Amino acid sequence: MRGAERSARNTAKNISLIVLVVLMAVLCAANWLAGVSAASLDSDTLLRRAHDRLFGGAAGYEIRSSGVSAASPAQLALGAEGKLVGVQYNVTDMDTSLAAVRAIWTQALSGGALEETDEQTLADALIAERTVLLRYHGAIPFSVVSGWMGGTLKNDNISVETLFYSADSGELFVRTPEGTLYRSHAEADRGAFDRALEDFHGLDCTFAGAGGNVYPETLLFANENLTLPLLKTEALDLFDAQGGTGLASLLGAFGLSAYTDFYSDQSDAVRVFVDDASTLRLAKTGRMQYTTTGDQSTVTAYESGEVTGAAAIDAQIDCARTLLDTVLRAAQTDTHASLYAVRKDGSRTMLVFLQLYGGVPVLESTDFASFTFEGGVLRAATVNLQRFAATGESRTLLPAEQAAAAASPDERSMMAAYRTENGVYAPARFYMKPGQAG
Repeated sequence: MRGAERSARNTAKNISLIVLVVLMAVLCAANWLAGVSAASLDSDTLLRRAHDRLFGGAAGYEIRSSGVSAASPAQLALGAEGKLVGVQYNVTDMDTSLAAVRAIWTQALSGGALEETDEQTLADALIAERTVLLRYHGAIPFSVVSGWMGGTLKNDNISVETLFYSADSGELFVRTPEGTLYRSHAEADRGAFDRALEDFHGLDCTFAGAGGNVYPETLLFANENLTLPLLKTEALDLFDAQGGTGLASLLGAFGLSAYTDFYSDQSDAVRVFVDDASTLRLAKTGRMQYTTTGDQSTVTAYESGEVTGAAAIDAQIDCARTLLDTVLRAAQTDTHASLYAVRKDGSRTMLVFLQLYGGVPVLESTDFASFTFEGGVLRAATVNLQRFAATGESRTLLPAEQAAAAASPDERSMMAAYRTENGVYAPARFYMKPGQAG
């Protein structure tokens, strides 16, 4: 009897010790994770998601709830130690390099109020030794970009295409899609530029400077050899369970489920899912159209009265991007999306997204994805899913330096992008006129 009691006591002690060891391990792991910078973790990994959930989300341009980027930069540049290096159209290098300069942008975007300035003032600042440049595709609200970078400077009246900062003069320059320039005074740690250079994955480049037709802050890469694959589209069947498409995940992104009532249209080429609050029209080839059927919706960015102003736009972007990421993963498209424009129309806000393949935009005659919010309620959404594969052929684009020299007076900026050409998607260099983006 005593032996049995002793054995029971020993078992209880052993279980208690195991529980304590497990708790200590969990506490140590949580303590380690708390000390890890979100910027050092790859986006959309298990560790990143755990960090975001436990410690309030990511900083910089990553979405707080999902850890996925809302707008991928088109170009980055860093000037330090007597040289200028830049990165473009490379997702991995872009993520790493942005993390390297984020602390600089936090300081640069925490200065005085923005005031309109002229081209010559910017051209003079471009010759500085310690500089950073950040350029986006499209027109992103300045306050949103500032928030992504951890800055405190806000201006809800302008959108931004390019930002440039010179630590030597302590000046931040903001270029709008219409071409207007704004300037702000801000101080940044000059030593941070040399430290950032260690982790910045870029190639030698220069600024175009004054005297040409393109904007003076245009990046011209030395010995540029931008070679990209030609693409073809692959068949996409959202209804084929054997094809790897997660129909349940697609429906779940819009607050619906596999048990939601639906009816078939066009010989089952289209399925229309309907509930009391919304309708989702889903074509098996990839087109998704969501609308609300009344005052309610199955998707909300925030509750009425919960947030206002710039915080409301942040929440709408967060909601749309998280939803879009779920859809892209479920359809296994191997592409990603980038916020391109935010358009206001009375009480409604439309968010437009570009589709990117390998960091390069894929341009179509219609928007890749758009989301219309009224307050925190998603009223409508359209997504045109596509799946691409390389054809085995490639094309080398005209170097930016030569393209810049050939630009006409109204062609102020350039971009590389895919467009349809003879049945395939071919990369090319395109000119952009002021006001064309967004």
